[in-house]
Amino acid sequence: MGKKSKDRRTELEKKAKELFFEMDDGTKVRVLDFNLTNKPNKYTLFFIPGFITVFQSWHKAIEILSKDFRIYYFESREKFSSVIPDRKVKRRITFEKMAHDIKEVIEQMNLDGTHYITVCSSTGGTIEAIALSNDWLNPKGAVMVGPTIIYHVSILATSFIRIVPAFLKQLVMPIVKWYITKVYVDKNAEPEQLVKYVRAVEEADLIKIRRPVTKMRKKNIQHLLPKVKARTYMIGASTDKMHAAEETLENSKLMPNAKYIDLLSNKAAHEQPLVDVIFEFIQELENA
Repeated sequence: MGKKSKDRRTELEKKAKELFFEMDDGTKVRVLDFNLTNKPNKYTLFFIPGFITVFQSWHKAIEILSKDFRIYYFESREKFSSVIPDRKVKRRITFEKMAHDIKEVIEQMNLDGTHYITVCSSTGGTIEAIALSNDWLNPKGAVMVGPTIIYHVSILATSFIRIVPAFLKQLVMPIVKWYITKVYVDKNAEPEQLVKYVRAVEEADLIKIRRPVTKMRKKNIQHLLPKVKARTYMIGASTDKMHAAEETLENSKLMPNAKYIDLLSNKAAHEQPLVDVIFEFIQELENA
């Protein structure tokens, strides 16, 4: 018998109902349903986390918001939770396919036409921008936290992912952790962010992520932003190295219905300050 994998879920995560939705190619993606309040706000929140993001990244915000909202937490197909029918489909994961998965899930859940707001971050912003620009979904509004629109991934990183066999993953983990601390995360200022990124890498399926990562080096979807019609709050975190706030500000200017807000830190953008912004956004939607 194989070794049983460690249950890394938080207590909050365990309270969610697991929903699986089958896509047109047979892939099944998971959505966590947090239905924890007896008197939910009329708005439903649909979270679209970033690339191989682990739940802990959104734990604090969802813990607070779940007291007032029904929350759906969508996990795109590159994450460990997806069930992919064969190796061929695994190797063909693209941002566009991940974006289309949002469309299929929203349709199967019958959310369009209801009061729902999307909350995305990082690469979740990439795939949501693709989906919104194609009119694949129609939320009442969108909150985008440090959405990645232009990628700045080194040839070293993409080459590394391309050539390392999946079975050697554990051997190269120390190198990956070193790269994260040197390039992306200030481990002294926000140590909890480092823990989340390292765990995300540890849980990553190299076969699933290989193609998307190799395509990141030249990925730029700025041309799609003028097509995003949804009323949007673009959230920057000017002290966070992973998600450039200057780019978020510039990208917000390309969108016809976007407003830029700087929450300064990645921590604030995933905790109470963001919750306050979401309530402010809802009030703005109600007054529109």
